[in-house]
Amino acid sequence: MRIAFIVNSYPPRLGGLESHIYHLSVSLAQLGHEVFVLTISDKPGHRQEEGVDIRTDRRHFPVADIISFPALGATRAIARFLREHHIDVVSVHTRFFPMSFVGVRAAHQAGIPVIHTEHGSGFVASSSPIIAPASRAVDVTMGRYVLRHADRVLGVSEQAAAFASRLGGVHADVFYNAITPPQPHAEPIEDRHRHLVFVGRMVPGKGWDTFIEAVAQLRAQGQEVTGELLGAGADLDAAREMIAAKGLDGTVSAPGRVSAEEVRARLAGATLVNPTVLSEGFQTTLLEALAERGRVVTFTVPGAQVLADQGNPVVITAERTLESLVSTLRDFLNNPPALGDPSLIDAWTWPVRAREYTRIASTLLSEKKAARNADGDASPRG
Repeated sequence: MRIAFIVNSYPPRLGGLESHIYHLSVSLAQLGHEVFVLTISDKPGHRQEEGVDIRTDRRHFPVADIISFPALGATRAIARFLREHHIDVVSVHTRFFPMSFVGVRAAHQAGIPVIHTEHGSGFVASSSPIIAPASRAVDVTMGRYVLRHADRVLGVSEQAAAFASRLGGVHADVFYNAITPPQPHAEPIEDRHRHLVFVGRMVPGKGWDTFIEAVAQLRAQGQEVTGELLGAGADLDAAREMIAAKGLDGTVSAPGRVSAEEVRARLAGATLVNPTVLSEGFQTTLLEALAERGRVVTFTVPGAQVLADQGNPVVITAERTLESLVSTLRDFLNNPPALGDPSLIDAWTWPVRAREYTRIASTLLSEKKAARNADGDASPRG
């Protein structure tokens, strides 16, 4: 098939959404599909990477470095590209991005079916009196349009699929997030369950401050734990200041952003602590910790219960509070769960997920072809 991803961002920009799109597009190319990515950024250009044809136009009117807009006339230009390159299926991601809206409209102009993947499990969580209502207004207008006009709607978790169904009034299937398969280790991974790791953006709601406070309280109770926070963001300096204020210098580090490979290495044998209260989709860090023979202690988030039910060492707090996190961690440290079967992670890798996406796209094309044939059979004959 010829598949075109029409998305707001793509690596080298980093984030969970970009990682999903990158790994899915590359994995589809490895299966032999012809894959294009149409995106926008401050550095327009055209390149080929790992079998994927990436075409970048200039972005306009960036808002908080989260949302930006394509140039006027982008819908018409993209529709022309889709026709000229005989694209079979268009893939768009997350309902509120302008390129998702443009992608759906361009695909319809070109007569090409669209698969939309939803990565959020709820309305944008923000304490801002401007961001919260503004994002909701976008969701119930442009976001709802995207969901209702896509030919297939997927969600990266049960919660994301349910949210898409509620918002758009459409059926949504679950298409779980995934990770790259773990690499073999030269030496057995050491059990370091007392080393606690936070992975994520240093922004309000992600839980970096809850993590630091939990480590401080555990050490005050006599628990020999260490910690590190991996990630960058507007609150990174505040996190470092809080570490110093709590007397945790030398015990907890906050190096900022590290590579994806380094994240996996630092999770090996450790405990991922995930105290986010944001509307997450499906955090691949849970999978990465398990793939590297680590354990997870988390607030209730999409995917956590599924992983726990499969027998993975995932512990979910009773409440999404600091007190509940400290209590859960204390019990966990005193009696850590056994490590899970490493083969359980195989089903959560990108080669498996790319084959699943191929089946979804193939079925959609078959249904569209059958519908066209039925319409032809039903048309008047002269």
